[in-house]
Amino acid sequence: MVSSVIWSILGFIVLIGVLVTIHEWGHYAVGRWFKVKAEVFSVGFGKPIWTRQVGETQFQLAAIPLGGYVRFLDERNGPVAVEEQHRAFNRQSVYKRFAIVAAGPAINLVFAWLLYVFIYSVGVAQPKAIFVVDNPASAVGQAMSSLTLSTQADNLEQQAWWITQIEGRDIYGWQGVSQALVQGLINQRASLNLTLSPDVTADSPQQLVYVDLPIGQLNINDFSAESLFELGWTRYLPSLPAKLDRVIAGSPAEQAGLRTGDLIERVNDDWVISWQALVAWVHANPGQSAEITYRRDGAEFNTWVQLAELNVNGERRGQLGASVYQDPELIKQYQQTQQLGLWAASLAGYEQTKALINMTLTMLKRMVLGEVSLSHLSGPISIADFSGQAIQSGWVQFLTLMALLSLSLGILNLLPVPMLDGGHLTYYVYEMIRGKPVSEGFEMAAQRVGFLMIAGLTLLAISNDLLRLSNG
Repeated sequence: MVSSVIWSILGFIVLIGVLVTIHEWGHYAVGRWFKVKAEVFSVGFGKPIWTRQVGETQFQLAAIPLGGYVRFLDERNGPVAVEEQHRAFNRQSVYKRFAIVAAGPAINLVFAWLLYVFIYSVGVAQPKAIFVVDNPASAVGQAMSSLTLSTQADNLEQQAWWITQIEGRDIYGWQGVSQALVQGLINQRASLNLTLSPDVTADSPQQLVYVDLPIGQLNINDFSAESLFELGWTRYLPSLPAKLDRVIAGSPAEQAGLRTGDLIERVNDDWVISWQALVAWVHANPGQSAEITYRRDGAEFNTWVQLAELNVNGERRGQLGASVYQDPELIKQYQQTQQLGLWAASLAGYEQTKALINMTLTMLKRMVLGEVSLSHLSGPISIADFSGQAIQSGWVQFLTLMALLSLSLGILNLLPVPMLDGGHLTYYVYEMIRGKPVSEGFEMAAQRVGFLMIAGLTLLAISNDLLRLSNG
C-alpha cells in the first residue's frame, strides 16, 4: 500500500510536470518569437520552492503541482517603462495575442502526436487480443455461432480467436479492443465489425472471418475494464506448467519452503495439469491447508502450505504468494509487435490522435447534453493512481498515458470557458470581428463565472475520485 502511494505521487509529479512544462513552453516560445518579454515561467502555483534567473526571465518550481503559468510584461499588471512598452503583451496585435495563447493547447496536441509516433516507431511486443467464448448465449456467442469454419472446434467454447481489426483498424492487444468499444459506445453504435483469425500462434493471420458484434447491452455510464468481458468472451491464456517464478517474501509459498523454479505436480494427491488449474484451486480455498508435491532439480519433495485469505471486492479468495514462470518461446507465439517506419508511424500517430480527439469532443458534447454521466470526470487523485500504475507497468504504458492526458489538456484548454485559454481566444475572436476588445467589466465578471465553473467541476472530479477509491 505504501509503495503504491509513493509510485502514484512520483508518477503524478513526473506526468503533470512534463505536461505543464510543455504547455507553458508553447506560450513562452511564441511570445518570445514575437519579442514579448516573459518575466516569470512557473511550473506549479503558489510559493516558489526553486528559482533561477535566465536572462530576463525567472524560471521557477512552485509548491502546488497542479498547473503553471507564464507571466508576460503587461500594463494591466502594473506600470511599464516607456522603453519597454512595445514588448508588453497588451500592446501586441490581437492576432499575436491569439497565437501566443493558442500555442499552449496546440503544443499539447502536437506533443501527444509525437509521443504516439515515438511509440509506434520503437515498437513494443504485447499480448494479442485472443479470446474464447465463455457464454454461447451472450452477444459474442450469438455473433460467433454463425461461423462454419473447418477450424472451428465442435464446442464453440473451445476455439480461440484472435481479434486483428475492429472497423477496419488494426488492433494490438486488449487495450485497443477497449478503446474501440468505448469509441463505439460514445458514437452510439449498435454493433462493431470484427476481423478475426483462428491462427492465434501465427505471425500473421492465414484465415480471416468477419462478424458483427452487437454492443447495445453495454452502457457507457457504467463502462469499466470489467465491462469489456460482459459481452461473453474471456481472455485466452496458453496453458502454462505450474512452475514458480518469483516467490514473495513472507508469503505462504515461502513459509512452505517453495522456491523459484519449483514445479508443482500435485495438491493433496490430485495432479495439477496447469498453472491456471492451480490458481483456480488456490482462489477457491482461502485459509485452507494442503499437501503439495513439487519437483526440484529432478527430485520430488512434499510440503504443507496454508493459504492466505484475501478479500477481493467482497469475495474471499485464497493466495499462495508466487508467480508463474513464462517460457519466452511459448509466450512469443501469443504476442505481436507494432513497429512501423517513421512515415507509417507518423500516419498511425495522426490517426490515433484524431480518433482520441473526436472521442473526447463527442464525450464532452454528450456530457453537456446530459446523455453521459458526469461520473466519468477524473480528478488529480485518479490521475495520480493511473500514473502510479502506468509507471510501474513500463515506459510504454506511461508514455501512452502521458499522450492521452496531453490530448485532454490541450482540448480542455481550448474550451470557451473564462479563465482557460479557450476563454481568452473567444475574447480575441470577438475583438477581430468587432474591431474592439471586450469591456474590462465584462471580462472581470466572466472570470468570476469561469472560476466558479472550474472550481465546481474540480470538486465534482475529486468527489468522483473518492467514490472510485471507496468502491475499490
